[in-house]
Amino acid sequence: MTDPGIEFLEKTRYPDFSTVDLILRVPEPPKELPVPDGAQVINLPNPKRIKIKEVPVREALENWELPGFFSRSSITLNELSFLLWCMQGVRKAVGDSPIPRNVPSSGFRYPIETFFVAGEVEGLETGLYRYLPLSHQIIVERLDSDLPLAMGTACMNFKLITKAAVTFLWVGIPYRSTWALGNRGYRSVLIEAGHICQALIMASSCIGCDVQPIDLFHDEMMIHLTHLDQKSQWPLLVGAVGRREREL
Repeated sequence: MTDPGIEFLEKTRYPDFSTVDLILRVPEPPKELPVPDGAQVINLPNPKRIKIKEVPVREALENWELPGFFSRSSITLNELSFLLWCMQGVRKAVGDSPIPRNVPSSGFRYPIETFFVAGEVEGLETGLYRYLPLSHQIIVERLDSDLPLAMGTACMNFKLITKAAVTFLWVGIPYRSTWALGNRGYRSVLIEAGHICQALIMASSCIGCDVQPIDLFHDEMMIHLTHLDQKSQWPLLVGAVGRREREL
């Protein structure tokens, strides 16, 4: 029997660039998933104008632990804007030059899309949304009060997720990376999901929230919930954000 881990490593070694679509002049894939016609797009508050508590890096790292459960809590639209910007926000756009964001990405390919279920976000109806980093906006994918329960069921942890203020789902678009890096790009997609989740953990400490990363979920249920193309859009990692009940 073939070991899938060994096979993955062997097939994603540094590539022969003669087989890379960038070298072959295949058109570059879009940097973001398109916004459907008629979709509701919501402007987010400017993250540079949002006042957030400053938390030392050491304190953020030492205080983090798996919450296990949340009390019922909410976050503001300002806080959501801050979290999204810390995870994937664009720092500065300069012509056609690569656009740096707040997390590293091999070859500046940024193959991750951020979806989220808003459970208790002030100013947002309960539903599924997607972040548009290039314009710092969010798009309404679907409004449905049952989505936190559906997300919790898909993650096998509905008690935690149904009380989370917001639950993020990071979806990989592998071709954005493999277009420029060949099969090596598959490694980049997985690594970048970790970078983004760590950024969320650090940023959440500034708004008094905890993060529960979840990598065990029903793939088919998650694909159905978010209406993904399972061949080109891969659910990779979940991050639930909320507040724990503190001991007095």
